[in-house]
Amino acid sequence: MSWQRTLTIVWSIIALTVSASALTWPEALELAKRNNPELQSARKQTEAAQWSLYRSYSSFLPQLSASASTGQSTSGTPAATANSSSYGLSVSQTLFSGLDNYYSAWSARTDLDYYRAALLKAEADVYYSLRQAFVDLSVAGENLTLYKQILDRRRNNSDLIGLRYDSGREDKGALLRTQADQADAAASVAAAERALALARLKLSQLISTEVDKAEGELAAGTVAAPDYGKFLAVAPAHIMKVKQLEKADIALRQTVGGFLPSVSLSGSYRKNGSDWPPQSDSNSWSLSLSYSLFPGGANIIDRAIYAAQYDQAKQDYQQASNDLRYGLQSAYQAFLDALEAEKTARLSLDAASLRAEIARTKYINGLTTYDEWDRIENDYISAQRNLLSRKRSALYAEAAWFNSYGGYVK
Repeated sequence: MSWQRTLTIVWSIIALTVSASALTWPEALELAKRNNPELQSARKQTEAAQWSLYRSYSSFLPQLSASASTGQSTSGTPAATANSSSYGLSVSQTLFSGLDNYYSAWSARTDLDYYRAALLKAEADVYYSLRQAFVDLSVAGENLTLYKQILDRRRNNSDLIGLRYDSGREDKGALLRTQADQADAAASVAAAERALALARLKLSQLISTEVDKAEGELAAGTVAAPDYGKFLAVAPAHIMKVKQLEKADIALRQTVGGFLPSVSLSGSYRKNGSDWPPQSDSNSWSLSLSYSLFPGGANIIDRAIYAAQYDQAKQDYQQASNDLRYGLQSAYQAFLDALEAEKTARLSLDAASLRAEIARTKYINGLTTYDEWDRIENDYISAQRNLLSRKRSALYAEAAWFNSYGGYVK
């Protein structure tokens, strides 16, 4: 193999490695869906609730059991030894249990609905955190590029003032000021590199995969005015509150069982004898009814307790609904504010860029003072930083709006 071919293969491997460490937003969502521990835990919780519902159905079905035995007993002498064998089958069926089995199954179904909504909320929350981490990594990369550009600009400014100072056209204070600005820009680059490393770590932890950079241009999109009532109805957090209220209602209804009888039917079939297999048949069946005439007043007290808890749950639900409704509108308005702030920051940057270009030309030609040029130059650099900050805020606000009703940026 020629060295040229070997070199080509090596560079191909390096390119693939670099490509693998760059992550798009859809790829981040897919990795989080597969690897995030919080989502896996929520799925298992929902699975357990599903099995609990299946288990609740067993109270409607008959209970069947089988038995078999063989033995020997001796009384005094070997001649008094007796053998015994038996086997049999018994079945019982609860015909009426004061509606306890019905309400238990209803409660298990409500639990399942609650945990399904909890899973959706967990997904929305994880994807919200993931979006923030992805935005942080993307903006951290842009931030580092920007600060390097600022450092280059500060270095050029320092060189310019140095030449003017050497020629006697600028004072030492101006020279020291530009040198300080250059040192500050260098420190900002170092800080941006550390922030980038931290952003990589955060995103990597959320998806359990090493990430080098966020790939793709990010921009917050516009959203039409929402129907808050419709969004509230489908919000997982709201559904969870509805199911909590429903659980309190079921618990109150279930107390009626303390005032009702229970009815059950049972039967058995057995074979007995001294030999195996036994030959003597026996069977039985019974219909049983029981009613607690006075359980010490526990049934009355239970109903009062669960009635109070149900009233409390209604108040909690109303307050939670109000908070969620307010949160929806607040998140949407914050999103609109952030979009407008980003738009304004972009316009300000355009203006600051043009002013900086004009001021530099004037300063070089002696048509403006150092102080005026330095102020405009700092305004331009501040406008660059401000736009990036506003962009990040808009992306954050977009993610928060989606999260407020249980959705996420796709």
